[in-house]
Amino acid sequence: MASIGPDQVEAEARGLLKEAIERSGWYPILSDVERDKRIERDVERYWHVMAPEAAQRLLDCFEACSRVACHRAGRAQDVGSGTGLEPSGRG
Repeated sequence: MASIGPDQVEAEARGLLKEAIERSGWYPILSDVERDKRIERDVERYWHVMAPEAAQRLLDCFEACSRVACHRAGRAQDVGSGTGLEPSGRG
């Protein structure tokens, strides 16, 4: 079972929220500097709203990486044992 810490979830949630706000086009009349400040303030206030999605994304990523690692380990064992190799017929 994967163990994901609260700091990881918070960082991922903050990133997801910031990305969503930036893509949304919120605060179009503000200067870039003021818009960035407003977005950072919103992220600070509301990152927790994205926490469930962030936790699920981290778990999905961990599980995908685990499957890749297991697949690679299995292939490495096959190569080391000669499994799946056919004789070439050359002598």
